[in-house]
Amino acid sequence: MSKKDKPLLEICLIYVIIGISGLIAYILLPLENKLWKFLIADLVMTVVAYAFSVYKKNSSVYDAYWSVIPFYFLLMWWINSHDSWSLAEYITALSISFWSWRLTHNWYRSWTGWEHEDWRYVNFRNQFGKHFEWVNFSAIHLYPTLIVFLSMTGLFFLYNGTAKEFNTWILSGNIIAFSGTLFEFFADNVLYKNRNNPNRVKGTCIRIGLWKYTRNPNYLGEILFWIGMALIGFGADAPIWTGLGAVGMTLMFLFASIPMKEKQLRKTRIDFDKYKAEVSMLIPLPPKL
Repeated sequence: MSKKDKPLLEICLIYVIIGISGLIAYILLPLENKLWKFLIADLVMTVVAYAFSVYKKNSSVYDAYWSVIPFYFLLMWWINSHDSWSLAEYITALSISFWSWRLTHNWYRSWTGWEHEDWRYVNFRNQFGKHFEWVNFSAIHLYPTLIVFLSMTGLFFLYNGTAKEFNTWILSGNIIAFSGTLFEFFADNVLYKNRNNPNRVKGTCIRIGLWKYTRNPNYLGEILFWIGMALIGFGADAPIWTGLGAVGMTLMFLFASIPMKEKQLRKTRIDFDKYKAEVSMLIPLPPKL
């Protein structure tokens, strides 16, 4: 057994327990509204994930939750209503699965074991000290759960047990979501290979592949995926408020995730200011010379 195998088995067992806790909560909840049942089950799983992060003294227990839970929901929708699925449901399921498994695989290959904790969480520990656990639960666990759930609410109108027509909204949403996942796929592959390249120039920014045209191609892909999910929901007659999740995602990446990452890069990359001046923040554009 390699150094990574034991912690990997542990994290897999943790996620099995998390999934079972959500399933039990869903079954036992005396509610007719599936949206509320899914939300409460989601919150139960988040609390269990938080408990394990406290036990392991590592908030990166939650890292895989972002990508695993949408696929978990998809399995629940399959169990509840797959007899009525039409082309629209199957194509959307393919888009969700591609995004979920690609992102989960990227987490897996980048995760080195319990000695690793996301640098953002480490910064929070140092910044908030004895108040960290409140930040740990509310910002690291609860908020991502809620924003992902809100971003998926439109899909509840697609997977509600009634076959949906494969219309322009659903087609466009799937194309945008699939394209966003491809952006992430190519960007993360370049990032992973660069990090593991012994000949790379350490302390410098990546300027190959998509990283030559945008400083945040993986975040762009994530934004596109969630916009696509919102459009699919609209194609299934979801109300306009279900699009708030995609808006919230976009704002979170633009005003929280990207600034936080680039603040860190300024500390760790000697050429970041030059890279920032020459390469677009989000939309791929030819680099300025």
